[in-house]
Amino acid sequence: MIGDNIYPARSMTPGDGSSMGKKASAGKGRRKAPKKDLDKNGKTVEVLAKSPNMEGILVTIEPGSDWGQAYAHLGEEIRYILEGTLEVDIGGKRYLLKKGDCLWHTSELPHTLRNPGKKKARYFVVIIPPSFS
Repeated sequence: MIGDNIYPARSMTPGDGSSMGKKASAGKGRRKAPKKDLDKNGKTVEVLAKSPNMEGILVTIEPGSDWGQAYAHLGEEIRYILEGTLEVDIGGKRYLLKKGDCLWHTSELPHTLRNPGKKKARYFVVIIPPSFS
């Protein structure tokens, strides 16, 4: 455990297991083409999967760009860094994440992030319940 309600993937404890062992329904959460949104602040957001319970999003952030002011909402998030470096601020504590790092946190803590590097950063995030799109 890194801090209150913040866990690196290797020490993350599973939830109640209520969805463990259940078969996924074919076609649920699939999209023919991901929804891709590019904002003027150097972020590309692709919603790759969405169900009533979760959404999976691929995010690309250009060097020097950030997510903006910290915000909080109900739920949980887990991020896996695919490339580059991200500085994630959760509840006023900062974490530097690199390729291969994974971080879970409750979404009820104010959170934001930025790319402090010189190369683009990409990460995949799962948000439970859906709150982005």
